[in-house]
Amino acid sequence: MSKPSYKELEMELIALKENAIVSSKELSYKEFFDNMADMVNVIELIYDTDGQPIDFYNRATNICFSKFFGKTQEQLVNKKISSIVDVIEDNWFTSFASVDKTGEEIRFKSYGAAYDKFYRVTAWKISKNRVGISMSDITEAEKAKIELKKNLKKEQKERSKTEYLLKEKRVELQENIYNLNSANTELAFQNNEKEKRANELILANTELAFQNNEKQKRADELAIANTELAFQNKEKQKRADELAIANTELAFQNKEKDNRADELILANKEKQKRADELVLANKEKQKRANELILANKELAYQTELEVYRFEMEHVAHDLTLLIDTANAPIFGIDSRGLVNEWNQTSEKITGFTKDEVLGKDLVQNYITKEYRESVKKVLDDALLGQETANYEFPLFAKDGQRVMVLLNSSTRRDAKGEITGVLGVGQDITELDGYRNELELKVNERTLKLNQALEKQKELNELKSRFVSTASHEFRTPLSSINFAAGSIKKYWSKMEPILIQKKLDKIEDQVLHMTKLLDDILIVGKAEAGKIIQHPVDINIGDFMSEIIDEVSSACEKSHDIKLIDAEGLKMTDIFIDEKSGRNIFINLIGNAVKYSPTTKNITVALSSEKKYTVITITDYGIGISKSELKTIFKPFSRGKNVDLIQGTGLGLTIVKEAIDAIGGKIIVNSTLGNGTSFIIKILKKQHV
Repeated sequence: MSKPSYKELEMELIALKENAIVSSKELSYKEFFDNMADMVNVIELIYDTDGQPIDFYNRATNICFSKFFGKTQEQLVNKKISSIVDVIEDNWFTSFASVDKTGEEIRFKSYGAAYDKFYRVTAWKISKNRVGISMSDITEAEKAKIELKKNLKKEQKERSKTEYLLKEKRVELQENIYNLNSANTELAFQNNEKEKRANELILANTELAFQNNEKQKRADELAIANTELAFQNKEKQKRADELAIANTELAFQNKEKDNRADELILANKEKQKRADELVLANKEKQKRANELILANKELAYQTELEVYRFEMEHVAHDLTLLIDTANAPIFGIDSRGLVNEWNQTSEKITGFTKDEVLGKDLVQNYITKEYRESVKKVLDDALLGQETANYEFPLFAKDGQRVMVLLNSSTRRDAKGEITGVLGVGQDITELDGYRNELELKVNERTLKLNQALEKQKELNELKSRFVSTASHEFRTPLSSINFAAGSIKKYWSKMEPILIQKKLDKIEDQVLHMTKLLDDILIVGKAEAGKIIQHPVDINIGDFMSEIIDEVSSACEKSHDIKLIDAEGLKMTDIFIDEKSGRNIFINLIGNAVKYSPTTKNITVALSSEKKYTVITITDYGIGISKSELKTIFKPFSRGKNVDLIQGTGLGLTIVKEAIDAIGGKIIVNSTLGNGTSFIIKILKKQHV
């Protein structure tokens, strides 16, 4: 075979560069590499003379990585990183050098302040001095974690405040317990002192016997100490012998070091001799330079061609390793939907090996049923040239679990540009998906609490409106009466009869009492809702208690109604266990209401009865009654019936009754018919059941 000419070699090199002759497998892996969603590149580390990393070359970069720097792949490949960016952190060099030297993959997180982005960086060894790097954008997850930490810290602060208050209460309680215990301890101490004095003589005798025994022990310990001292002297002699041996060894090593120095001097002389010979050889070579120009040029082209072929093979090998060892799951399917690529990360997250999945239908065998149709559409669109980014779907794992994957689909084309399949580059977001679900639950929980608070605020606003309306009306009427009466007295004082003046003063006094009662009712409701009403229940004769209240209500209404106390079971001489003030509020309001809302009927009954746990008082009137729909709201503040017409009232009486009964652990039952009257049944716990 004839030797190729210089011109033939030159044309072959140009054709190789223009057509980028690589195998179909190399094109496939290059396509995989360029279509990855993460930023991926292959670097070659540069070390100084001390073996420390100082820079690196970008030997291969994908499209995503190039876009990040705003450059083309050609502008980045075979360029030093120091010529691309102004600043790169030292720990990146040391981390990548660690991967190169140990061969162990590393992962770490990094924050880019210039872009306000968080990245997960993965680095793995490809070959000597060459490392694969992948960077994934994890900003969303990291910021969600930061937000959750802030919320948790806020909740922790509020919890700490509550715990501090509880701690103060606990300390106060412990101090009281301590004072009590101290008093008990002092009493016990005084009793024990007498006992101790009696036992001290016995202890003294025992101590004497113990000291004699200890004296014998000290003698035995002295003998043991002498033996130990002899042993330590022997050990000291051994250490001295070992030190002498070590000094001998050190002298030998120093001698060897001198020998190596002499050898190095001889080697340097030999090196200089070889340098002189090389100068002579170069001079000889220069003489033949004119004769060998064409041969050297031809050899240079051959060498460049071989280097280019080697680089292409090396890049293809690096890309193969990069795809297979990338930290992202990468898979490929052909035009029929059958798996033809499956990297190590895909094996790792699913448990299925490459041999198990090759040739299988991806959608039918490894996608959960509810996602098959949508995943098939994404893959079919990619086969039509319509690529999809950031699509979430679950994969079946070998152990039956579901793995959530964030997919970027890319169309695969052959050298002629025809579509041959789909490349899928994913990211395992199972942990992120669970974290997001947990975050959504917390948001829903906070939203529910907020809605409850808003509903409570709405109720308070309605209550405030009713209070303003009712209070304005109830204060306006007596104030108008007071103003009118006072004005009349002031204007006609000299002409008015004393008896008429007295009537007007009595009217003023009655209206002042009415306003005072209204204010008292409002204060009682406020204390009840704040839990500030303190109960002091005592035994009270029920007959005397109820008779006194009936007389007080009768006097207030000028005996306009016949109020009867019915005692069918003979309970008048028994006691009721109740706070007197709360009891008066309950029964004065209920009997007073019975009188007030019975304008046309005059009979009212107060009946006493007994149950196993309760003393029962039933107050019945035959007045205007309460409608069925209004029975649900009669205990709410400022609630009044539609049929009360011009009957004076604030709507607080039954609220006070309900709060007082709840505070003492009682019950209240209402039975009413509109137009036929109302019965209030009050059940008060007996003392033995409180």
